Amino acid sequence: MRAPETAGSSPIQYTRPVEAVIRRVIAILTNWDVREGCSSIYAVLLASPDPLTADEIGERAHYASSSTMNHLNTLIRMGLVTRVRRIGKNLYMANMSFVELIKAERAKLTRYLSQLRDELDGIKDLDHLRAKVDHALLYLGGLEKASNEVLAA
Repeated sequence: MRAPETAGSSPIQYTRPVEAVIRRVIAILTNWDVREGCSSIYAVLLASPDPLTADEIGERAHYASSSTMNHLNTLIRMGLVTRVRRIGKNLYMANMSFVELIKAERAKLTRYLSQLRDELDGIKDLDHLRAKVDHALLYLGGLEKASNEVLAA
């Protein structure tokens, strides 16, 4: 698949390896309950070294203009995509890395598990479940600590 030429830049040639990578990114995101259309659009943006117009994104993801815009607006609301206004056109770019996505998922999971742990307080018959929830929370806390130590080094 070949990307359209834009003023002042050479076209990006998409080869099978890039398309395979995009498919893998889509699989990761759909596993995190991001719909396939949004996952496809986000994967195209991640694979691009430069911001893209909605038309370029739609062409690369094989979506109609209206679908592309709907998915872009959803991704913007989710905080995964940023719109950059330029004279005469809007450009879009992915604004989160995998680490940021994983941190966001970890934070969400930590909140859910903490709420579950609070619900389990005082329920003697479910002490075994409370222990498992506590273990999961310790594990998630360890991931954050390890990540911070790597960044500090």
